[in-house]
Amino acid sequence: MGFTTGEQLRKLERVLLKKNITTATVAHKQNKTKEIFQIAKFAWDCLPAEFKQTYRVKYDNVKELAFDALKSKYFVDTDLRSGTVQDLHVSEVAFIKNLGDFFASSLESVPKDGNIVLESTANGLNQFFELWQDAVDGKNEWTPHFYNWTWDDGYQETPPEDSSWKEDYKELAKKYNLISDIQEQHHLTDPQFYWYYLKARRQKEKVKQEYPTIPEEAFLTSSLSVFDLYTVAQLKAAETLALMRGVKIYKEAIPGHSYIIGGDTAEGVESDSTAIEVVDVTDPGKFEEVASYSDDTIRPDQAGDLMIHLGKTYNNAFLIPERNSSGLSTVLKIRAEGYRELFTNVRVDKKTQQSVNEYGWRTTGANRDLMIDDFIEMFEDGTIIIHSSEAISQMKTFVRKSGGRREHADGYHDDTLFALFLCVQGYKYHRPTRVFARKAKGF
Repeated sequence: MGFTTGEQLRKLERVLLKKNITTATVAHKQNKTKEIFQIAKFAWDCLPAEFKQTYRVKYDNVKELAFDALKSKYFVDTDLRSGTVQDLHVSEVAFIKNLGDFFASSLESVPKDGNIVLESTANGLNQFFELWQDAVDGKNEWTPHFYNWTWDDGYQETPPEDSSWKEDYKELAKKYNLISDIQEQHHLTDPQFYWYYLKARRQKEKVKQEYPTIPEEAFLTSSLSVFDLYTVAQLKAAETLALMRGVKIYKEAIPGHSYIIGGDTAEGVESDSTAIEVVDVTDPGKFEEVASYSDDTIRPDQAGDLMIHLGKTYNNAFLIPERNSSGLSTVLKIRAEGYRELFTNVRVDKKTQQSVNEYGWRTTGANRDLMIDDFIEMFEDGTIIIHSSEAISQMKTFVRKSGGRREHADGYHDDTLFALFLCVQGYKYHRPTRVFARKAKGF
């Protein structure tokens, strides 16, 4: 039984059992209202005539059933009418335009003790994705429920005796960014796994859209995610121990520990955000985020002051701010204040052939991919420990677009990620003689 079918039958049951109650379903399209209403209408028509007579039907049309005996009614429409609705189901909410306006006008019709269900297939990274993500993070009043393909008992296929297809699946998973250990992680039977394998062979990366296993697969259908979605989905944001000048502190500075601070600076005009990340790099094989900051109003020079303050707080930490564009003002501020632990690149001046110190990290087309690759390798090794919800969210929306460029999905940001990328480069160049623990090779 589909979710929408179950909801309509439940709503019909409520109006048949309770007095003075209104239940409703809101459809995202006008042509869907009749289709949805017919689910409950068919169930009502199948009831015995003598049973239905006791309810004294007031309205029985293409959208509404109203009962005089109980003063209750059930209807389906594209919006809510005036009055109170005690039990509301919004179908395919991800396809409703101007979701904020819809919520403001329709959800207010439901009293505090009422019931609201928002249901939808995913529709990319839109307002519904943000609503879902906030629910997962516990930032709103909604309780998230995800129903994947494994719930359907019909999705099974008898596998051959030869199990070589399981090895073939590993190659498919690697090529199309599927969940590599899907059977172990989701406790699939061999018939379930073989069914999914056949779908993956036929549909390739589109299998994530048609038969998502985790929410992130359902939402991220237009582009390939750079990070392994299942691994990212397991990350949990840490509690904030304290706030210091807007900085979220996850772990306080420990005497004798070494820290790197990366800064991705913006203009401070509420478009992009300035992101600052503090990581503990004391123990080989462990790269732990201990503090994070993100703000879209702070000026570049103020970002320099904040990085200095954090640097002094975290044992005279090594700073690596990006110097591109507005970041140059941040670098100049740090230099003017005399903070010595600052990333410095020595280059040769083409005219004078003299060595020149260039302070701050300059991101170029040549090193941008290297920054991303270094971070990905460490993340896949299990070296990086992430604590901030911003970093986790941005990892989910960091995608590979047409042409191969890796960046944030449209409408999202990657500034916190790039601040972490900078921390990796800071560690790499600040301690050139120290080998970072790797499965295959050193830094």
